[in-house]
Amino acid sequence: MTVLVAADYAGLWRRTLLVNVDGSRDTGTDVTWLQGPTAYVDSRGFAGTLGVGGDVFEWHRDIDLEPQGPLPDAGRMAWDGDTLVETGIHENYVEHWVRDGGPSSPCGARFLRAPDGSPGLLVRVGTLFGWAGGGVVVIDTVGEARWQALGIGCFENQVQANGARWAIDRTEGDIDT
Repeated sequence: MTVLVAADYAGLWRRTLLVNVDGSRDTGTDVTWLQGPTAYVDSRGFAGTLGVGGDVFEWHRDIDLEPQGPLPDAGRMAWDGDTLVETGIHENYVEHWVRDGGPSSPCGARFLRAPDGSPGLLVRVGTLFGWAGGGVVVIDTVGEARWQALGIGCFENQVQANGARWAIDRTEGDIDT
C-alpha cells in the first residue's frame, strides 16, 4: 500500500465496503463524499474541512445533521490499487473508497453564514456540487433537479440557497459557481 498525498483526494468518492467495529460488513449502503481543496460534503449528513497530516485524515464537522460521537472522525488512509482504504484510529473500523470518474475542475468551496449565524458550505468539483446548510445535505450535479430545488445562485459576496441569502465568510480554490 502507498500513502496518499494531499493532491490525490479531490473528487467524488463512493464507499464500497464498511467493516464495522463488531466485524459486520456493509457493501450496499450508498455513501458518497465530495472533496474539494479542504472542504468536503459527506452524504451521511455532515460537512466541513478535511485535515491531512501524513497518512492521517481528520474530518472536522462544521455542519452535522446528527450529533457526532465523542471521538474525532479520523482514519489512516492508504492506497490499495485503485481503492483508498481508511482504517479507524479511535475506533476499529475499515472503509474502502473508490473515486468516481469525471472532471475535477473547477474545484473550490464557499464557506457560508446564514442570517441566523449558522454555517453553510457549497463545494464544487467539476460538474458536481455539495451543499450543506439549513438542515440539508446534498451531493448532485450542478444545474440538475436538486440544484434547482435549492435555488442556488451565487453573487459577489452572497449565495442564495435553500430559501436564504448566505454571507460568504471565505472561499478556497476555483469555484466557478
